[in-house]
Amino acid sequence: MKQSYYENQAESTAKTIQQYKKDSQLFTTKRTLAFILLVLTVGAAYDFGNSWILLLAIFIFAYFFYLIKAHSQLHDHLLYEENKLQVINRYLGRFNGDWKKYPDGGEDFMSRNIPQDTDLNILGPNSLFQYCSVARTEAGRKRLSQRLQPDPVAIDEVISRQKETKFFLDHPAESIHLQSLSQPIPLNHSMQKLLDYISDRQGDYPKTITKVSILLPVLSLAMLILAVIDIIPSELPLLLFSLQLGLALLMLGKNSNHITPLYKLNKELVHYYQLLSALEEILPEKIGQLDPTEIKSSLAPIKKLGLLCMLAELRHNFILLFLLNFLLLWDIHVVNLFINWQKKYGEQLQHWLSIWHETEVSLSLATIGQSRENAIMPLLLNVDTPRIEAEELENILIEEGKSIANSLTLVPSLNVITGSNMSGKTTWLRTLASACILTYAGAPVVAQRFALSPMKILTSIRVNDDLSDGISTFYAELTRLKAMIEETKKGTPILAVIDEIFKGTNSADRIICAQTALIHLAKAKVITLVSTHDFELCHLKPNNEIPVNNYHFQEHYQEDKILFDYKIKNGPCETTNAQYLLKMVGIE
Repeated sequence: MKQSYYENQAESTAKTIQQYKKDSQLFTTKRTLAFILLVLTVGAAYDFGNSWILLLAIFIFAYFFYLIKAHSQLHDHLLYEENKLQVINRYLGRFNGDWKKYPDGGEDFMSRNIPQDTDLNILGPNSLFQYCSVARTEAGRKRLSQRLQPDPVAIDEVISRQKETKFFLDHPAESIHLQSLSQPIPLNHSMQKLLDYISDRQGDYPKTITKVSILLPVLSLAMLILAVIDIIPSELPLLLFSLQLGLALLMLGKNSNHITPLYKLNKELVHYYQLLSALEEILPEKIGQLDPTEIKSSLAPIKKLGLLCMLAELRHNFILLFLLNFLLLWDIHVVNLFINWQKKYGEQLQHWLSIWHETEVSLSLATIGQSRENAIMPLLLNVDTPRIEAEELENILIEEGKSIANSLTLVPSLNVITGSNMSGKTTWLRTLASACILTYAGAPVVAQRFALSPMKILTSIRVNDDLSDGISTFYAELTRLKAMIEETKKGTPILAVIDEIFKGTNSADRIICAQTALIHLAKAKVITLVSTHDFELCHLKPNNEIPVNNYHFQEHYQEDKILFDYKIKNGPCETTNAQYLLKMVGIE
């Protein structure tokens, strides 16, 4: 998708917002004038006793009421357009680098302690999650983080995920619409209280209480009518209403346990209803896990639940709580309605809500293709031997036009990458491995072609010491590599990515340790990529038939400047640039 599409959308939306604001000011003026005219006509009708003036006042009141309703609808449209502009600007931020300022990097999910999260910039600042996430709900954000994981996924599941992502990728206007509707949902919002309430229902009322809650208010109101027309004493209905209030107070604790979790959930349920309604209209057929028929069947129950939440919220006002129970035994009726709803739909609610959470994931992953012109859907290779085919693959976290594409085809082998400092070795390792993870998630990648067979992604890139546990960087890396070697013993297809192997120790030990570790990783179902400054590793010869390939990145010099093309080349590197870099920063 081209940047100009979103620029045009932003310009059009901004004009609509300005027009709505002008219209809103006009409504304010009309309402003020209508109110003044209404007061004047009512006063004139009272002073002159003229029925025609009174009739005019009635018409003015109706017009004033219309203005209030129309102004409210205009305000809703204005809020939607403002949310839409915010969504569009976030798309534009993915073109110009402003996405790095977005508040949600998924840091709260880093407690899962997967090293790939930091090694490959999956979570945290400047991460894949921060780049693509449009999820507002806690469940949607969590589901997205779980998709971005390094373990292989069944090919059928990946294809299903890709179908969902591609649908939204091909429908940018609909994607913007759904995100605009979701903006009022607070970031990281959770419906867990409602779900816990439904799963932990405390049981039905006894049938006697249910019958009394219906008959007693009817009898009390009938007695009140008879008392008003002086057929019976007024004390009798007052006694019955007091009895109702006493019964409501007696059951106040149990009723509160049922109703309290539902306070203020009406707005959230309205949002879910709007989102699922819009999604049902957009989907032409079942796509992946998103089924419009299933969504349609959920709408009426969710709308009804929202109404019940609104009824529950009324009692949050103490005066209404007293009055409604005094007159109608309100709490008992509301609880009974909820219990009946739970019996019929309770077990399905979590699944219905998860439809939107799944949509949030697909919308998020689609942003990659919607914000990069050269994005394509990867291919899954159904082969026994691990294989990666990358043609003109780019890193999505580098701004379009600045990222450099590279190509490489890999089968089980030991691939040693050498090159000068800052030449692009680490970036390429991250680009390749993160593309695999995006593929498993069902996301596009930026390439002419990218295909791989399912394999586990293991990394050792950002390895830090831990002073609290007395663990040095060298020991931490040893632990990481040992885990890789143990995994190879299971016969699992693996992509092992290692950056600057054993950089935390002296050169003699580093070379010996690196040679030993890499030979252990040279297995029939393992693709190993390792970057290093130690040219001795270019001549490794494992005891089996696993091939050793050499690649390198190279710099060149022009007018006393060091320049990089960031293109991977065959063979080992033959140059170094450390001394030149020292000179560049003034250390000679």
